[in-house]
Amino acid sequence: MKVTNAFKNRDACIMNKGTPSSDFIRLNNTDFNRLSTFIYDTFGIYLPEKKHYLLQNRLLPRLQKLGYTSFSAYADFVLQQGEHSDEAFEMINVVSTNKTEFFREKDHFELLQKELLPDFFGRYIKIWSAGCSSGEEVYSLAMLLSEEKQLDHITDFVVYGNDISKRILAKAVNAVYPYRTVEAIPQNYRRKYLLRSKDKTNPTVRIVPELRVKTRFVWENLVGKQDTLPSDFQIIFCRNTLIYFDKETQYAVVSRLVAHLVPGGYLILGPSESLITQIPKGITMIYPTVYQKNT
Repeated sequence: MKVTNAFKNRDACIMNKGTPSSDFIRLNNTDFNRLSTFIYDTFGIYLPEKKHYLLQNRLLPRLQKLGYTSFSAYADFVLQQGEHSDEAFEMINVVSTNKTEFFREKDHFELLQKELLPDFFGRYIKIWSAGCSSGEEVYSLAMLLSEEKQLDHITDFVVYGNDISKRILAKAVNAVYPYRTVEAIPQNYRRKYLLRSKDKTNPTVRIVPELRVKTRFVWENLVGKQDTLPSDFQIIFCRNTLIYFDKETQYAVVSRLVAHLVPGGYLILGPSESLITQIPKGITMIYPTVYQKNT
């Protein structure tokens, strides 16, 4: 078996042999600053000092898996490998929060269906779920748009989703979810868009293939240089993502999202997010956390 240079370098950074124990592995201030700065510069996620122990506790299983006995050695390895390394992505997989639900904040979906989407009736609809996590929001939007297509309100549709975690995106593509998570999905949608497993011990559902083909999942860092998504979305959902950025990064991310909207398109943020004090040029708030690109 070939040993990669990355693992040779990792082994060179390990300070002590043996199985690490949480009893003596502590993240000191110096290494917290090194890692949090790397995470901020690479992924835009802001980790203030009050997140010190959160970072320690989330990374500790990763250290144990790799055989590190100190955060200093692990930080050396991550920084040496750089922002595009496999370990950088493995680290952000465990550091980032991937909480989402089907039809989360139902009011936004009702607003979309009743007031925003009619602006674009008769067209091919493109929606982007920015920071989509494991895909529940993407498939919720796809269900709603499928209903609108069946009513001949729209000609067709596609829903894009992006996230910085490659692992969570793989789950979104697979589209298999625990049965207990589907309660918020309307009953008529469940019958049409979900396939239920036959496993009684671990009941799951999978999104039907007819809906999965209407989705596109891509890895993209909202604060990175790569920018591969289309620039003609009518609707962009970016909910409960900006809260992980500082104000400067929030402004930059929102400006980037607005550039991907058609004139008259809508940006929908989470209920705990507000741009009232720093609205980028070119958009106007029409409802709390709902913004429209100027025509």
